[in-house]
Amino acid sequence: MTFHSIHDPTHLYFVTASIVEWIPLFKYPKYTEIVLNSLSWMQKQNRLLLFAFVIMPTHAHLLIKPENQTIGETVQQFGSFTAHEILKKVREDEKIEWLKTFEQETRDPRRRHSIWQDIQAKSIFSMKVLEQKMEYIHQNPIAKDWKLVTDRADYVYSSAGYYDYGRRPIIEIADINEWLASTPPPGTAEGAS
Repeated sequence: MTFHSIHDPTHLYFVTASIVEWIPLFKYPKYTEIVLNSLSWMQKQNRLLLFAFVIMPTHAHLLIKPENQTIGETVQQFGSFTAHEILKKVREDEKIEWLKTFEQETRDPRRRHSIWQDIQAKSIFSMKVLEQKMEYIHQNPIAKDWKLVTDRADYVYSSAGYYDYGRRPIIEIADINEWLASTPPPGTAEGAS
């Protein structure tokens, strides 16, 4: 697993994590719970602030801010833990075809199996980009290729319901508006680096 970013401790990051070969693991709640549990644990350990998320059948998008570590360390910990737990569950479920797909030939030679494609972490460098990424995350379940729900706020594996209607999300998140009220916005003289 690799990631592509340059760490800036003042920035938020838009993270995309996609399953190898786009296998729809997250159609099954037991696999989605692994990702949710990892994000919850990382928040409780003060490793990240999670502002927005969506977990789609084949991938996840997150808006995070690493806490007390670099974005590289944050992504590596998230990817490593979730991959290990997902692989364990896939073996228990005897999903042989999935295991064959996850077997590595041309990917990371240090590991026999790979669950994630390269996890991408991109710095949020302006308010405009922040707004675009928040909208992108929350629109995913109703995008034309997916149409998982009619109202994006009804998709349980997303923070859209919180931001659209004030509903409590499936896992705790940090409110981006509260954070912005106490922090210089991205792209301002004080918030830019």
